[in-house]
Amino acid sequence: MSGKVWKLVETYPELSDELARKLGVSPLLGQLLVNRGITDIEKADAFLAPDISRLHDPFLFNQMGEAVDRLEQAVKNQEQVLIYGDYDVDGVTSVALLVRVLGKLLPGKILYYIPKRLEEGYGLHLSSLEKAFARGVQLVITVDCGITAIEEGAYLKTKGIDLIVTDHHQPQAELPQAVAVIDPKIPDSGYPFTQLAGVGVAFKLLQGLATWFPEIKEWLFNNLDLVAFGTVADIVPLLDENRVIVKYGLERMQKTANIGLQALIQTAGLGERVLNAGHIGYLLAPRINAAGRMGNPSIGVKLFLTNNDLQAMDLAKELEKENQNRQMTENEVLMEALAQIEAEPELAQEYALVLAGEGWHLGVIGIVASKLVEIYHKPVVLIGFEGDEGRGSGRSIAGFNLFKAIEACGPYLVRYGGHEFAAGLTVTREQFRDFKKAFLTQVKTILTEEDLLPWLKIESMVALDGVTLDLARELGKLAPCGPANPTPVLGCKSLQVVEYRNVGENGKHLKLKVADSNIIREGIGFNLGSLHQELASTKEVDLAFSLEENNWNGSVQVQLNLKDIVTYDT
Repeated sequence: MSGKVWKLVETYPELSDELARKLGVSPLLGQLLVNRGITDIEKADAFLAPDISRLHDPFLFNQMGEAVDRLEQAVKNQEQVLIYGDYDVDGVTSVALLVRVLGKLLPGKILYYIPKRLEEGYGLHLSSLEKAFARGVQLVITVDCGITAIEEGAYLKTKGIDLIVTDHHQPQAELPQAVAVIDPKIPDSGYPFTQLAGVGVAFKLLQGLATWFPEIKEWLFNNLDLVAFGTVADIVPLLDENRVIVKYGLERMQKTANIGLQALIQTAGLGERVLNAGHIGYLLAPRINAAGRMGNPSIGVKLFLTNNDLQAMDLAKELEKENQNRQMTENEVLMEALAQIEAEPELAQEYALVLAGEGWHLGVIGIVASKLVEIYHKPVVLIGFEGDEGRGSGRSIAGFNLFKAIEACGPYLVRYGGHEFAAGLTVTREQFRDFKKAFLTQVKTILTEEDLLPWLKIESMVALDGVTLDLARELGKLAPCGPANPTPVLGCKSLQVVEYRNVGENGKHLKLKVADSNIIREGIGFNLGSLHQELASTKEVDLAFSLEENNWNGSVQVQLNLKDIVTYDT
């Protein structure tokens, strides 16, 4: 048995076979390209061979010329410039990138500021801008924020301080007063790719500036490791320009000259590994994010800016400690939430979970909500109360627009914001019950019981004899994988179980060997150790898996990275 519904992607054999023939690749790779919406040879070539020459002209942004002109003036007059960012990894890498590169042209003239998540919250704050004015700042550049800073833009104008906004969030009808507003999501921005991360937009600003000051171009591209880091961490689609940035950025990261990044990689235990997007998303980015979640996000910026080996290691260790604190706090909130569900079983019968706790840490409730979505496969909203108000974070499932549902409950909320899959909100203690009732009503009108079943997308069914090392290497051409370009999951039916055993701490992982006729393959199922008992009563399984190379004792073999196992009662 399996708890997941397998959804096989619809195939277009004629289209994928023709593409494969023209490209000289396997029909399976041709199908996977079609699955990703790539149906012509030119786009397929660009996808399979991302090249730095394919980066778009930064001056396609309608206001890039104005931004670069203003920066040229700042360099000419050696003005004091403030870089204003956000507390997540995208914001931290954006700030570090601008300080490192602009610092070459404005030595000693660059200030930066990142608001604290718990005390100030997201975006520009007038109190910080007042301090910037007092320090003689003449130009403010926002990164990964600013697109909705209407009041703050007006304030800067009254003080004679110029503003350049670089952001990638959705704009409102009114844009801030600024010399230039550079955001690919502005409807008439002129830019052909709308899915850049904040650090990607900051990179385009510097790329534009490098046409005026070619002496910074090589240094800018040497910092592509930071651009890739923030791009992967912000979970933007790894298509088009993002794919180029991440490919080259990962190559740069492998031999990075950034001392702080070196220290971060070492403390994460990745010093000897070939780095991929997964290492950033699951191991490196959480360490940078932990500082913003638990206290001071500027630790990450300091790490990426330092030129001192000892300081770099001290900062990396500090981030490691913050990450451990984050994990402990996160686990405490998760245990409290699970205890609530256990104490009130009817909660689990609802189509969504809306839970509240006293003093739940605002920096971790979003992660805990994501974990509960994984466990229960339904929308989750968690709220931490302090005094009369509670601040909350929500996460969703495919097919349910969380922001729209919360927006419909707006009369019961102090404030809210977000998008389809993640949202934040503030609610009074008095209004909490009404909000919860209204939200659960919204969910039930939109979702069906079938929507609440966890599902797994299978891109192709294959025979075990076709699962080879050559195929694993060919599918490696799809890397870097991530949003909009997931690591392909394949399916295999009616395989004989040869042997299995639990591995890892407390046996939480599963090693499995399967056969079809005389073909035998090995797989590893992370966190699938609990299936040991089911395997004891079956001789045949269906497997869903991705492919990887397994290097062990000088031997290289194809390995199945198991995503799901369907057993049959015998």
